[in-house]
Amino acid sequence: MNIKKVLLSLLAISILSFICVTFVNQAASFNKYAPKLLRFEGKGYGIHKPIWGDKIFSKEEALYIHRHHYWNRFLGNQFKSQEVAEVLIDHLINAGVGVDNKNIVAFEKIIGVPQNGVLTQSDIDVANSFEYPEDIVNPYVEYRLRYYRTRKDAKKYKGWFSRAKSFYMKKAERNEEENVLEDYIVIPKSQKKEDHNVVEEIK
Repeated sequence: MNIKKVLLSLLAISILSFICVTFVNQAASFNKYAPKLLRFEGKGYGIHKPIWGDKIFSKEEALYIHRHHYWNRFLGNQFKSQEVAEVLIDHLINAGVGVDNKNIVAFEKIIGVPQNGVLTQSDIDVANSFEYPEDIVNPYVEYRLRYYRTRKDAKKYKGWFSRAKSFYMKKAERNEEENVLEDYIVIPKSQKKEDHNVVEEIK
């Protein structure tokens, strides 16, 4: 057995494993979202029978529909932020894309891309460039709440509002750049006339 080849193979496997783990950890995942989705939907698992057929769906069938026809369709795995992927796709599952794709257009408006109602990889790349996910998530939650208020059944389905609010993110502490010269250099007061003139010139 060639020890050098074995060591090289083990090294290659380790590198590939590291890359895979790193990629998975940086990407949104349907598996992380699924328990929350099932909790929201409760009995029936959120499958709208007029669309998917008048039958009793199993949990596995429901999750297949949600994964392939919503999460995958709207590129959920391409988002770096789990929270951003969830707040958008959960709304698309709950309310659909809306007339003229308005629920996608709202997302595009928040992230500052052309508002054509078609979610693309380039849109997601822009969303992934945001340093703070809450800058997307919280405005989209606000949009969801406004959207639900326009629905004629809003008073009947109050759970829509609590569902949307559950996605709110706490704002992260941000390190604002400070002007060191302005904040920390103090010009000493002086009784001397020449010092007073210097202060006046600086002002």
